[in-house]
Amino acid sequence: MSENLLVLTTAGRLKWLQGAVETFQKTLKDPLAISWSLLVVDDATPNEIGIRDFCRERNIAFITKEKPRGLVHSWNLAYQYFMKNGYKYCILSNDDVRFPRRFSKGILTGLRKFDVVGPVSNDPGVSKGQKTGKFTTMQAKVENIDKVQHDISHKYHKADRFEKVGAVNGFCFAFSRSAKKFEFKEDLLFNPKYANYEGEFDFCGRVHKRHGTAAICKVSYVYHYKRGTYRELGKLKTRQQLWR
Repeated sequence: MSENLLVLTTAGRLKWLQGAVETFQKTLKDPLAISWSLLVVDDATPNEIGIRDFCRERNIAFITKEKPRGLVHSWNLAYQYFMKNGYKYCILSNDDVRFPRRFSKGILTGLRKFDVVGPVSNDPGVSKGQKTGKFTTMQAKVENIDKVQHDISHKYHKADRFEKVGAVNGFCFAFSRSAKKFEFKEDLLFNPKYANYEGEFDFCGRVHKRHGTAAICKVSYVYHYKRGTYRELGKLKTRQQLWR
């Protein structure tokens, strides 16, 4: 078993998960690839959508729920799995992402120094410090993911590869077993009151209050479609409609 765990959270849209898994599994074919285990945590998607079957076919570890309980609940399930199974490092990611080759090396290096690490992204979310435009002039299109990764890796390989920050965005971030120091309460790393939004900022705030550190990794790029599932969910009244 690898000491590294990548977790993809998903909710009702197989197409996003398929794309994320496919690009991630391609990264593992690189001769210099780092070994990773993969886990999918699903927010109670009905079986007929096909997420469970997809994970079974790809031999991916899978956790689901009896009813939808939100993203932060999925994060806590992922954290419990991570701790129980003895992994050393964890990347926790949405499913509406695409991974370039060698994206994870810098993140793992960063976790030896920082408690929380986030990648550079085309659309990271509320906290704009991770925006690709700060670190490269290359167009951050999905078809350019490997080119962007190569560009920032080359640009910063001799420079400071990390930028200390107050918080990282929740679409994709990493932590190590040091995270136990920052639990909301025993076995819960994240505050359950945040169902789908802002849980990462509450977590990062707790990290700093307990004398931990967070950083952006300038040599790691993850493409983010931004609100892939929730853009669709926003047009509907319930998750049950989303899953039809």
